[in-house]
Amino acid sequence: MKVNWPLLYSKNNPPTWYNVETKHGTRYILMVDMDGTLVSLPYFSWALLTHEKPSIVSDRISFKIVDDIFSCSDPNVKWQIRMLKPLSANVESHKVVSWLPLLNNAEMQMKSLSSNLRRKIRKAEKHGVLVEVGGIELARYFYRVYSQNMHRLGAPSMSRSFYQRVVEAFGDNGKYLIAWYNGQPIGGAVWLKNGDKAEACWFATLDEYNLFYTSYLLWWECIRLSCENECSVFSFGRSTRGTGTHLYKSQWGTRNTTLYWSHSHPHGNDKFQIGPLKFELPHREILSKIWKLSPCFVIRWLGPMVAGKFY
Repeated sequence: MKVNWPLLYSKNNPPTWYNVETKHGTRYILMVDMDGTLVSLPYFSWALLTHEKPSIVSDRISFKIVDDIFSCSDPNVKWQIRMLKPLSANVESHKVVSWLPLLNNAEMQMKSLSSNLRRKIRKAEKHGVLVEVGGIELARYFYRVYSQNMHRLGAPSMSRSFYQRVVEAFGDNGKYLIAWYNGQPIGGAVWLKNGDKAEACWFATLDEYNLFYTSYLLWWECIRLSCENECSVFSFGRSTRGTGTHLYKSQWGTRNTTLYWSHSHPHGNDKFQIGPLKFELPHREILSKIWKLSPCFVIRWLGPMVAGKFY
């Protein structure tokens, strides 16, 4: 099943396919206009670049890759492309994606884990943590956990409707996984499959239940689901190189690949707009401290607007 990208980006300008000339022939890239910058793809780690011609391709502009440099036929067009190699002089490379090669089935995959990981997964189960897999009927439980955890971390989250559109856009290849304890949701993940690859793009557990090893069971269930769906790779998603999150993912035996976000122009500070007013966002460390202290009704209203700037 193909992804319904227009549904996913229904709150933005419609996603558009463009021609990209490469040394291997014509390719097609999907991009979304984000405040005047064409981005492939917002909120995901890398671009969607395919050799299969879409039904509608824009003839307004085109792109090319020559000597590992990405360029547009209109030099005034601003763009950002996410690939596993740099394609411009203006590039960010502090993010990595942690991915795990999968074995033939979940039983073999479990045996390949370290004894310490298997012990923590079993402890979560002994504590009574259960994981449910489902569709959009679980959206509210995921959002309850995810938004609460992001608030604790001092970061905004997108709206509940955004995460619901993501799962809807992926159809049968999009799932919520919810960790339950005594009838309460204490963890959640958005699991997506594209081809033979799967990824948990959004993941959170409640801090007060960390002693139950919730995250270990929830990650394992994401891996198990990937094995059951005959995926060859499971991605733990992106993280900042060298952080605690990155090191946590590494204990699962992941391989790490640098993500390169190449820009057409030097990357400046983000701007935030409410009506006709536009102003610079503060440095992220300052914004994070402010966010942790903000009341819930403020972050629920303002969060999606701010989070939308950090794609």
